[in-house]
Amino acid sequence: MTAEEWGRGDRRRLSTRDFPAEVLALVNAKQGGRFCLLCQEQGLTPPEDQQLVVDHLQPLSKGGDNHWSNLRWLCASHNAARQARAGWSGPPAWVRRIGVSPPW
Repeated sequence: MTAEEWGRGDRRRLSTRDFPAEVLALVNAKQGGRFCLLCQEQGLTPPEDQQLVVDHLQPLSKGGDNHWSNLRWLCASHNAARQARAGWSGPPAWVRRIGVSPPW
């Protein structure tokens, strides 16, 4: 199975480390690098200690799968907030933790 085919129809909950490196490379290429997409949209730069995780554009619970075309990079704070509140894209928790003033 190629990286382009991997994960199609697969609805298992996986951690970022469980995705093949070739699949993560496809996500990097699609997104233009490895960074939190929501932080970039908000003009924020996450601190060095903020882990990046794979996020599903269409959640697994709503019929999404682990195919690379359904994946993107988010910081762990944005990913956790999205899980708690569907569609949420406000400031991540690390903004409050380190006292950064959002640009908005």
